[in-house]
Amino acid sequence: MFDYALLIPIFGIIAGGSIAIIAIITQFKIKKDMIAKGLEIPLKQPTPYGGLKSGSLFIGAAIGLLLGGFLDNMNIFEDAQVGYFASIFLFGGLGLLISSWYIQREMDKNK
Repeated sequence: MFDYALLIPIFGIIAGGSIAIIAIITQFKIKKDMIAKGLEIPLKQPTPYGGLKSGSLFIGAAIGLLLGGFLDNMNIFEDAQVGYFASIFLFGGLGLLISSWYIQREMDKNK
């Protein structure tokens, strides 16, 4: 008997790869048309505070992972994965919210 659940990651990888290839081809065609028209291609500006955002996300996820392990050892949840996923998403989101608040405060100071 064939396991159809195996098709889900296969089609997911194919779809994700197709989307990435289409995005790359589209950006190339846009830049090629801009050059043909004599327009200047704008340089991509680095994202300010990008390291702070990703760092706070990873720190929040690590704290969530630690809390998930703590909740798993205390048998708070019937299914162990629920505690891990919930705490990772909760603290990862809190890390992003705190970094967004800090970035907004710094940008307001600079104005």
